[in-house]
Amino acid sequence: MSKTAAKFDEWYVRSSYEEFVQQEGVPLYEGSALEDLATLELGDWERRGGKAAYTRMGEQENYSLQIVEIPPKGELKPEHHVYDAVMYVMKGRGATAIWQEGEPRQTVEWEEGSLLAIPLNAWHQEFNSSGDEPCRLLFGTNMAHVINLYHNFDFVFNNPFSFQDRYSSSMKEFYTDGGIQRNLRLFETNFIPDIRRFALDPYPERGIRTSIMRLSMASVSLGIHVMSVSEGTYVTAHRHDPGAHVIAIEGQGYELLFMPGEENRRRKVPADPYAVIAPRRNEYHQHFNTGKGIYRMLAFRGVSLRYGSGRKYDPAYTAQDKDPYAYGFKISYEKEDPAIREEYYRELEKNGITLRMEPVDQGGG
Repeated sequence: MSKTAAKFDEWYVRSSYEEFVQQEGVPLYEGSALEDLATLELGDWERRGGKAAYTRMGEQENYSLQIVEIPPKGELKPEHHVYDAVMYVMKGRGATAIWQEGEPRQTVEWEEGSLLAIPLNAWHQEFNSSGDEPCRLLFGTNMAHVINLYHNFDFVFNNPFSFQDRYSSSMKEFYTDGGIQRNLRLFETNFIPDIRRFALDPYPERGIRTSIMRLSMASVSLGIHVMSVSEGTYVTAHRHDPGAHVIAIEGQGYELLFMPGEENRRRKVPADPYAVIAPRRNEYHQHFNTGKGIYRMLAFRGVSLRYGSGRKYDPAYTAQDKDPYAYGFKISYEKEDPAIREEYYRELEKNGITLRMEPVDQGGG
């Protein structure tokens, strides 16, 4: 190797985010799918205590997951950071203390199914209330993007700026009010005690007997939604930019993943709780309910719903199944490979489920 090449290798940083995870000394999981976050192997986490792991999924470093486990009667060390984070409780019960420097703490108690937004750069600390069982938490974040943007861990984790417009002790009802529905399929809140029981709005554009609620939480720069697929149905295949993380939180199902032009190489991923898929750029994905009752998913995806990103209204977006170059293009039931539904019905038959969807005209109508 030449002297110039050696100097380049010393100078070039492939990923500040991956460098950070290596420094944390815990596992980093990659790919388009992980079958069970609840049993995923974690590493000892010296910085905050407990155990942890990170993800780099969908071949992107804008959005990522952080999986954390707190031992019985345990607690994590306090931290604050200039990336956004929303916490979902996969297992256990406990509490999170949140505060700004020099202000009183506010404590929010949570249990399995709870969803809690962490205000930007506010201090937070998590506690396990159980004396005999660990609790496992999942954080959806834009940590990877922020760390790669600034390339300075001290700035990200020790920045003294207090975002008083995001959170302060004077906002007494920040976590206690019931939230407000801002629009169809859009709800604003900072804490949901159990998103598995949270009411959703019908979403026929995505599939038969499908519902959704998009969430705006604590002004975070993350897109969040909860989607449910009723018994005996599935969602149309769709694709979009990378970064979405879809986590199964209730029910039984599977996911199909395939790239355009590779329909004969579809990948089938079991998706019981707590599986996660994170499609690559333009990788089609489809959600199938194969159990009795609701199949429900939590997704961290894209940008905030409160703050626009400058994207202009595109009429093609309302006809996603007609223009393959439209943002968010989907394949309607009528145009999908008939083998998809045939395979799905075989799965329902194995599980003793008789509910079926209306027949479709495969002639392209």
